[in-house]
Amino acid sequence: WSQTYGGTENDLAYSVEQTTDGGFIIAGYTESFGDGGSDAWLVKTDVNGVEEWSQTYGEVVNDRDEALSVQQTSDGGFILAGSDNYSIDGGVFDYNVLLIKTDSNGVQEWDRSYGEWGSDVAYSVQQTIDGGFILGGQTRSYSDTYQGDVLLIKTDSNGDDEWIRTFGSTSADIAFSVQQTANGGYIVAGQTYQ
Repeated sequence: WSQTYGGTENDLAYSVEQTTDGGFIIAGYTESFGDGGSDAWLVKTDVNGVEEWSQTYGEVVNDRDEALSVQQTSDGGFILAGSDNYSIDGGVFDYNVLLIKTDSNGVQEWDRSYGEWGSDVAYSVQQTIDGGFILGGQTRSYSDTYQGDVLLIKTDSNGDDEWIRTFGSTSADIAFSVQQTANGGYIVAGQTYQ
């Protein structure tokens, strides 16, 4: 089977995972629904891909919020990571890492933003064995170079950051995937420019 979701504007999915009930959870962004601009978007389907519900996340009109990674959490809810883009002087867009926790119906429980003056984004999120979360992506806020470094953020169960690490060289470095390993550490995969 195949299914389509969305409206009359641009709608895109970046991440999908099977849920414990056999259905699927899909994360991305939508311009068809929400509060204007583009909002982070979560769609829950049954085992045949038939939509059961969808939720949007974002508050500022004409700004761009995206969910780039989603995972079902141990409490049956969902964790989404991506970017929260906002306009600054001159119409230039900057963005921070965005983390959203929802209940099992996609209703937002809390959200967190990480980053400073530069552009920061999370491409991957996973719940850790202590109930917190690990995020992997790219940062310019915490980088010594404008090109950006690999970003790794560890949070507690409420999304409050416990530590932030960066890895990289003088060229651009990005983490697209992160997982916790059997020894309690983390494995990161991505891209480096030579």
